[in-house]
Amino acid sequence: MSLLLAVLCLARVAQDARPSTSAAELPAAKCAEFEGALERLAEQYHVPGMSAALVHHRALAWSHGFGYADLEQGVWATPETRYRLASVSKPFAAVLVLQLVEQGKLSLDAPLKDFWIPRWFAPDPARYREQPILLRHVLSHTSEGVPGDAYSYSGNIYSDLTWVLEQVTHVAYPRLLQERVFDRAGMERSVPGHVRPGTAELVELAKPYRWDGTDHVRGTWQMMDPDPALDLSEFAPVLRMPDEMQAQRRELLGDGFLHLNAVCAAGEATSTVLDLAKFDIALDEGRLLDAASRERMWTPAASSSGKKLPYALGWFVEEIAGRKVMWHYGWLPPSVSALYVKVPEAELTFVLLANNDKLSDGFSWTAQGVRASPFARVFLETFGLLPK
Repeated sequence: MSLLLAVLCLARVAQDARPSTSAAELPAAKCAEFEGALERLAEQYHVPGMSAALVHHRALAWSHGFGYADLEQGVWATPETRYRLASVSKPFAAVLVLQLVEQGKLSLDAPLKDFWIPRWFAPDPARYREQPILLRHVLSHTSEGVPGDAYSYSGNIYSDLTWVLEQVTHVAYPRLLQERVFDRAGMERSVPGHVRPGTAELVELAKPYRWDGTDHVRGTWQMMDPDPALDLSEFAPVLRMPDEMQAQRRELLGDGFLHLNAVCAAGEATSTVLDLAKFDIALDEGRLLDAASRERMWTPAASSSGKKLPYALGWFVEEIAGRKVMWHYGWLPPSVSALYVKVPEAELTFVLLANNDKLSDGFSWTAQGVRASPFARVFLETFGLLPK
């Protein structure tokens, strides 16, 4: 632990400005046990600041902040602290796609060759013209090799959903996300990327850090397709959209054109654990998707031989101790990590956000599933969802 962090931790003992909340639905002793376990894991894995929440029976049951949103200024992390989500944003894109499917405006069996897919982050989109790759294959990370036959995670390929959504709706992706997910779910502190649609004002986030082996070092955010009006002094690298691609988006979106300001279907929305709790509740209450669409979204893909694959539509899905578990992790080194774990049978959800990458760095997600995460394991074990 750095000297600065040690001094700030001593200050916290004297005055903790971060109250927890708990509800009768979850035993207070279990919440206290869970809180202590997370505190120890944050220290063990060198997480400078993180925030956590539990949803039980469609209500916020507990939330807490750990460590610091800003080490230099001694600002505590709280449940209201905003973080980048990295790939925990992928379920939002899946919801947007399935909303259009419900409306009859899009089919999961739509060939990707029928859409304008620019060459930018993803592999050469010419492959969409050469292979029978469908929308469901991109959503389920089964578009590589023989389409639909094997799971191979690719955030870059998943980002192609951005252009599909914009082309079908003629609405910029940041506005789609804001209006059709965040606003409907009441997620008032959630933002597509770093800027609320229609503004050029950067929202405040927990400061980014990286662990250099001995200390927390202040980091920078990455920024993709920034508005030229933004102050980019805290951003590196800055990834510019090619002029030709920018011109095509302007032609498609007209007066509704917006820069992405970091967000796309693959990641980088910004939110809080309290807002993710609202998203979880809105999903379960049918305010974002109907029951059939939710079931479709949470049904794992299967190979041509019938083998169940680890990913559904925008979510990892597996069975643990006889219960279906839906989850996603986020990881964008060196300063972003996130975790979202949902157990419908227990009506219990856990969300965790941090301002470095240590919630996800180095874990064997593909081999072990959600149990690769010690943070997920302590959640499952504490609440009786995984045998100790």
